Amino acid sequence: MKSFRYDIYDGLSGRNVRGVECILYFMKDMPCKKAAIYARCSTDEKRQDVETQLRELRRYCEAFEWSFDEFFEYDSGFKGEQPKLQEVIKRIKRQEFDTLVVYSLDRFSRQTPSKVNRLLDELVEQDGVRFISRLEGIDSANDLTWNVVRPLFAYFANLFSKNLSEKIRAGIRLKREKGTYRGGRPKKTIDEARLQQIVRNRNGQGWRMLAKLYNEGLPREKRISFMALRRAAISFGLA
Repeated sequence: MKSFRYDIYDGLSGRNVRGVECILYFMKDMPCKKAAIYARCSTDEKRQDVETQLRELRRYCEAFEWSFDEFFEYDSGFKGEQPKLQEVIKRIKRQEFDTLVVYSLDRFSRQTPSKVNRLLDELVEQDGVRFISRLEGIDSANDLTWNVVRPLFAYFANLFSKNLSEKIRAGIRLKREKGTYRGGRPKKTIDEARLQQIVRNRNGQGWRMLAKLYNEGLPREKRISFMALRRAAISFGLA
């Protein structure tokens, strides 16, 4: 048995807001061979920074002396593809990690509660991973937080995104009524040379994979969907 004082870091205020005297029980039935820590922000580091989340997750794993790998990305948790999260899931299914730690459940996903809960149940029950969400204190090893608290926060995470979308649509309607609306997001330009290189070396790969290759290393505002990539390839005479 080992005790230590653990402070909870508040990313908004930038300070430790409370300290908890914790007792660590290194139980034989709950070892952690290797953990994956996952962090996500919706926009790039100019507006948000995943480091706030990663710092807390590192401290948590180090307190338990867990070995871990870090994964982070800037993508929408409501309608984004979250390629880094998909990579983590694939590696979990290959038994490379037995614990997944996130800062909060809405950082994991903001999709519909049924989809999020189904994915989490599959990871825990079928793939044998332990899931921990730090901010809400959710732990799949704790029946109460897993079966009661987790579904509630999955619902609230999705509700926030739906409400935000409705506020945006309401703002657009108001601007249209006032005659001040100038359209949505600016049209994205596609690098024809980059697209040619990827399409010509496709080796039978589908459009989703080609879009992933095209977007690799690009900032979020320059990434395109696989449908947009396909349309551009057709317009350029590449498909």
